[in-house]
Amino acid sequence: MNGWGQNGWTGGQYSLWRVLLGLGVVSLAVRQLATAGGDPVTLVTALTALTLSTAVIVGWWDSPAAALLATVTAGLIVQDSALSPRLWPLVAMLVLHAVAPPAPYGSRMARGRINPDGDWRLPAWLHAGGWIVLLTASVLAVFDADLDETGWTNLANRVGVVTATILAAAPRTRRLAWLIVGVAWIGVAWTGVVDWWLAGLVPAWLLSGDPTWVPAGRHQDNRSGPAWLFYDGHCGLCHRCVRLVLSEDRREDTIRLAPLQGAAFSEMVEPSVRERLPDSIVLVTPSGEALCRSAAVLELGRLLGGSWRLASGFARMIPRPLADLAYRLVATIRHRLFGRPAEACPLIPDELRGRFDLRHDE
Repeated sequence: MNGWGQNGWTGGQYSLWRVLLGLGVVSLAVRQLATAGGDPVTLVTALTALTLSTAVIVGWWDSPAAALLATVTAGLIVQDSALSPRLWPLVAMLVLHAVAPPAPYGSRMARGRINPDGDWRLPAWLHAGGWIVLLTASVLAVFDADLDETGWTNLANRVGVVTATILAAAPRTRRLAWLIVGVAWIGVAWTGVVDWWLAGLVPAWLLSGDPTWVPAGRHQDNRSGPAWLFYDGHCGLCHRCVRLVLSEDRREDTIRLAPLQGAAFSEMVEPSVRERLPDSIVLVTPSGEALCRSAAVLELGRLLGGSWRLASGFARMIPRPLADLAYRLVATIRHRLFGRPAEACPLIPDELRGRFDLRHDE
């Protein structure tokens, strides 16, 4: 489709969306199991849906699993008269995922890949497909014959959806269209006729958005230069954190990387500060402030932008002592869960090594 161009979806953010999509089908399968009443066909269909949705959530052969899951979900809709045919957006989302590029960062199939990003991109046509599902379902919902045509809420919803459909055609107004559709669906929910629409509409609405609408955070002191992420070179979890940055941060001048055991850390952090730092990753801002534990993780999410910045914003509502406690609990078992890599630098392609400072501390 002309005019749609590129989007800001990264592999990790798409994997977050994929998990949400799979959880939506899990909730449907669990409902079917709870109401099966011993019917063997319903039990087999629901268990099949549960198994396939697990593959989608984990990201292991999830494209064929999503294609089969779309068929099974359509079967559940036809089989169970209590389920609304309005679940079709969920089926459409599964079909779109089935034809999406495989193995984005965060999926099981991307594990062990040398290039964390894997050159994964969300095709413009697939992003446009999300918009088509979203707008079609929105128009069908607000112009449903079961709705009270004289209500002011319904009239506002219809005007909003028609306006959003027009605005979605132009890239400059697409963000406004996305917000208007979201408000319209709040209005639909207010009428009490949501039914099963939201099971597919929430994934469609999220996929239609563009993560670049939530820009990466600027350095709070407005100083130029990159932030530095210092990690334990012999910690498997820290290596995964580094791979996350390499996959999700597509701006080479934002975050640089170096091991805690290297010369860069000794040069940038005063000895008196190093002595007080706990066992943690350390994020050093351009002004020289050293952040550790949950503060470092939250600032990292803010600098990555998109879904990561949104998640970081919500996580900041957790009291710092509780967040640090959770960090310490994970840190105590990280070596048992993720092992101890022999090399200080994760296995990455040569073109990414320029983001590291691997000088040894003499």
